[in-house]
Amino acid sequence: MKKIVYIASALVLVLTGCTEEYELDDRGLSVEELPGYVAFDSPGTNVNPGPVDVTEDEGTLELNVEVPTGTLSTVTVTYSFSGTAVFGTDFIVDGATSAGGTLEINLPTEPAVDGRPINEDIIVELLPDDVADGDKTLIVTLDTASNAEGALEVGRGGTDLLRSTTVNILDID
Repeated sequence: MKKIVYIASALVLVLTGCTEEYELDDRGLSVEELPGYVAFDSPGTNVNPGPVDVTEDEGTLELNVEVPTGTLSTVTVTYSFSGTAVFGTDFIVDGATSAGGTLEINLPTEPAVDGRPINEDIIVELLPDDVADGDKTLIVTLDTASNAEGALEVGRGGTDLLRSTTVNILDID
């Protein structure tokens, strides 16, 4: 009988102890909706992906671009290349040109089980050249993004954070 009284008392305390409402404005806080954006994925809390070091004979490299704020339709992202690496000699990206390319980030057909945001990879194919020409740098920059609802910001929250990533291509010859 004592157990029932203790359980009933605990239940009454739990149910009555959570009735006070708090307003953020009363506490001097405000909440702002983060605009939709696309950015390079960066593990943990890094604000910029560190340079990626690869050798020219490594095959392919996946540069992950994500839509952390979500989207209701396919996102089209344009990106550009810069650095000392030469398109067609040191690397290629299917469907791209020496100036850059376009990536489509489609809605997944099934819910993500890994907890990751909607994302897609820019796949860079590294080209060995059998020439001792030194290390090269490839910089990939996200330029624009849009979906059926309109333009999206580029970079974390529309800033330069996670807007570009650097790949150091190490010469093996």
